Amino acid sequence: MKTRQYVSFDWAIKRLLRSKANFGVLEGLLSELLKENITILEVLESESNKDFKKHKQNIVDLKVKNSKDEIVIIEVQYDRDYSYRILRGTSRVVTEHLHEGDDYLRVHKVISVNLIYFDLGEGEDYIYHGSTSFRGIHKNDVLQLRANEKKDVDKDSVQHIFPEYYLIKINRFDDLAKDTLDEWIYFLKNEEIKPEFTAQGLQEAGRILAYTKLKKEDRIDYNNYIDNRRRRDSELRTKFSEGLEEGLKKSLEKGKLETARSMKKEGIPTELIQKCTKLSLEEINKL
Repeated sequence: MKTRQYVSFDWAIKRLLRSKANFGVLEGLLSELLKENITILEVLESESNKDFKKHKQNIVDLKVKNSKDEIVIIEVQYDRDYSYRILRGTSRVVTEHLHEGDDYLRVHKVISVNLIYFDLGEGEDYIYHGSTSFRGIHKNDVLQLRANEKKDVDKDSVQHIFPEYYLIKINRFDDLAKDTLDEWIYFLKNEEIKPEFTAQGLQEAGRILAYTKLKKEDRIDYNNYIDNRRRRDSELRTKFSEGLEEGLKKSLEKGKLETARSMKKEGIPTELIQKCTKLSLEEINKL
């Protein structure tokens, strides 16, 4: 078994990357993804940022500043199974950080970044971006903001008001790093940083996430976390296998009954139906 060089990113999000001293790692990932310099101002107090031991999901809400000096809230979510929900996450972020009496025009832009390790949906790519726009059903025109509306909301288009979504399907990545964002995805998938990688924040990630540099208490916590994750993954695989087996069994039984019913309609003798389908005489007579 290969000696572990770096701690897994899901544990790091919960434990190491919430520290201001380590913001450079997530700043690097987000800057490469959004193609602009991102500066993390703070980790927000929210439901998802409470004590990670009590929270099932690997989510962190960040208040950041982009290259235009705009304040944006970015939710980074890391998931290995289908418990993942993006709409719930962004809705929660918007409502949690809109205080009573606040003007809706001043709601911060929310960006949901989802690092997922399962095959969600069908598609050939491994990075998907979603945003909201309004298109006329008769004229096919895109709804735009008026000049005074742009001033009121401090945004230049409708899609910059509503949440945006990034889905990064880690397991779909082919391990060929064609640009600096790919270098990050290579690291997320393989937990390896190649010497030639130059992506923003990666070298800092290599330093901060090195397993050998963990404090004793962090190493104990990390090993326990990995053991629990392996146990959970094993349970999920077992449940999936059992469910698949049960589904196949039910499908096979249904197929036998349908075959027997068709044979009975054709006037085929019961003894022959029984021989072909392995059903009991009682089951055949009930059809």
